[in-house]
Amino acid sequence: MRIYLSGKITGREKEDYTRQFARAESFYKTGGFDVVNPVTIGEVILKNNPNAKWEDFMQEDLKALRTCTHIALLEGWEESKGAKKEKAEAEKIGLEIMYLKFIGGKK
Repeated sequence: MRIYLSGKITGREKEDYTRQFARAESFYKTGGFDVVNPVTIGEVILKNNPNAKWEDFMQEDLKALRTCTHIALLEGWEESKGAKKEKAEAEKIGLEIMYLKFIGGKK
């Protein structure tokens, strides 16, 4: 089982989204999933192209999404243009959709 993490990144503090995605990654790895984290993908993109545009990130993210069996929509995903696009693609290709919201503690 391979799961893609989807949530709001653009417009947030790097520390906040990095923490949220790392926590989700740990949660799903503990559950036996191979996890695809777009934060990690984004770091590679920026290393190779510091002037990358939103479309560049989305292209690589959607490519990675298509290798998965599941998508996890993280809390706040509804506020993200990219996450909405990822969800639509996941529905189109028949991925199982999961929703993740941690109760208590920091996001």
